[in-house]
Amino acid sequence: MDANQYLLRQHKKEVTSLFKNYLKILEDMKADHDFHYNKLYELIPEEYHAIINAANHFNDTKLNWIRKRILDGGNESLRNFADEIENYCVSFIFK
Repeated sequence: MDANQYLLRQHKKEVTSLFKNYLKILEDMKADHDFHYNKLYELIPEEYHAIINAANHFNDTKLNWIRKRILDGGNESLRNFADEIENYCVSFIFK
């Protein structure tokens, strides 16, 4: 077993798990925002709906932008680690 490849595979697994969790948190935040936004929208008189719509900062465009930033950051971390590990010779001592 190549120790560098093993370490790289484990790192990829953990970083991927991390940014998947970030995406889940983002989805939770969007759902919470939408729930409270819609509740406010329904309670406010219709004449103010345009103002409420203008204040909705957490729309699908923003969600996709944040999602892309999370994925880009995770992928950049994976690439950087893969490049960096080439500078090392890793070996394991099995007990």
